[in-house]
Amino acid sequence: MIGREDLAANLYCTVIWLVWKSRCKLIHTDKEDSDTSIAANAISYAVRSNFLNFQLENWDTNQLRLSSHWHPPPPGWIKINVDGFLKKNCRAGVGGVARDDKGRFLLAFGNSLQHWDAAQTELCAVLFLKNVVKEWMFEAQGVIIEGDNKNIINLLQKSIKNWKVNRDIEDNLAFLLDFKQVIFSYSSTSGNNLADICANLSLEGSFLWEDLLNISIPPLFLHCLKEECDAIGRS
Repeated sequence: MIGREDLAANLYCTVIWLVWKSRCKLIHTDKEDSDTSIAANAISYAVRSNFLNFQLENWDTNQLRLSSHWHPPPPGWIKINVDGFLKKNCRAGVGGVARDDKGRFLLAFGNSLQHWDAAQTELCAVLFLKNVVKEWMFEAQGVIIEGDNKNIINLLQKSIKNWKVNRDIEDNLAFLLDFKQVIFSYSSTSGNNLADICANLSLEGSFLWEDLLNISIPPLFLHCLKEECDAIGRS
């Protein structure tokens, strides 16, 4: 039998997530999910998750697999989507965008580099975060770092798990310990659109946007940001 404690913990977190999602729906649409609906969905999601033996720390990932859209983090958290892009001539770029639990823009970045491995560019995108994260971000309840390369996300999840068990972490990831909590989450490509845009734009030159008044931000980015923010209220 799969661990009952894991199932109970997963069920508890799932209920919190569904209640929060229902409250967001009430704010944006004046409608909310019934108690019966929340209870049924919570049991369904939690049992499925536990049966597949996912770790509790990957709970947010389980929710994302139910939808191809970007989802905001829990209240008080920050989500940073990252991506990498590689051309045949080894020109590469990494990019990412940080948003809060209401989908509001916090910052976006892009950095050009030379590389030959597409998967490693995804890892470079995560490692580059140490150059752009701000001290005020460490005051958040936690950070979810999300990407669309499953192998890299799995690798990073193992690194965090190793830290929790053995208190040992690679030097290039040590900056993450300044956050209260860190979760690495896998997303579908369509749930990682803004990070993909940033990675592609970085091929033209590195950038850091800290507010939406920056005149170098292209309309495509702003349009995608608005669409994903509007979709939160419709979900």
